[in-house]
Amino acid sequence: MPVINLIEQELQHRQRLQRRIRLLGLVWFGLIALAVVSWGTLILYAGYLQMQSAQMQEEIVRLTPTLHAVQQTQRELTSLQPQISTLQAARKETGRWRQVLQHLSIHTPPSCYLIGVEFGKRNDPKKPMEVVIKGIASSQQAVGDLMLRLNQYPELENVRLDYTQERNLDEQGSTVEFQITAQVKGTAAPQTSSGGEPRGS
Repeated sequence: MPVINLIEQELQHRQRLQRRIRLLGLVWFGLIALAVVSWGTLILYAGYLQMQSAQMQEEIVRLTPTLHAVQQTQRELTSLQPQISTLQAARKETGRWRQVLQHLSIHTPPSCYLIGVEFGKRNDPKKPMEVVIKGIASSQQAVGDLMLRLNQYPELENVRLDYTQERNLDEQGSTVEFQITAQVKGTAAPQTSSGGEPRGS
C-alpha cells in the first residue's frame, strides 16, 4: 500500500498560500503608496493653485488704480473728442487759407495792391466757401492778369469779377478799384440723397 506524505503536501500548500498572501500584501501596499502619492500631488497642486490665485488677486489689487486711471483718461478723451475734431478742422482750414495767401503773395501782379481778403464767405450752405479779394490796380489789364493767375491756382474755382471802378488820382493818372470772388474747392457741405446718406458734390 502506497504511503501518502500528507505533511509534505500540507507544507507545500501553506507555502503557496503564504506566497499569495505576501503578493497580495505587496499589491495592497503599492495601491496605498500610489494613493498617498496621488493625494500628496493633489494637495501640492491645490496649494500651487491657491498661491497663484493669491498672486493674481494681489496683482489685480495693484493694477486697479491704473485701470481706473485709464478708464478716466478714456472718458476725458471721449468728452474732448468734439473739441479735438474742431481743432483739427480749424488747423486744416488754417493751412488751406495760408496756402491761398501764399499764392496771392507770390502771383499778384506788381501793379496790383490788395487791400482786403475775406475768407469763409458762403451765401449758400450747399456751395463751397468763397474768398473775396479787394484791391487797387493801375489798370484794367492788371486786374485781368490777376484773375488769370487766380484761375490757374488749383484750389480755386469759379473766379469772377464782382466789379471794377476807375478813380482819378490827379490829372496824370488813375487807379482801378476791384473786387474778385472765387470759390475754394473741397469746402462744399456734403449733400444728402433722399435716403439721408451723404452724397458727393
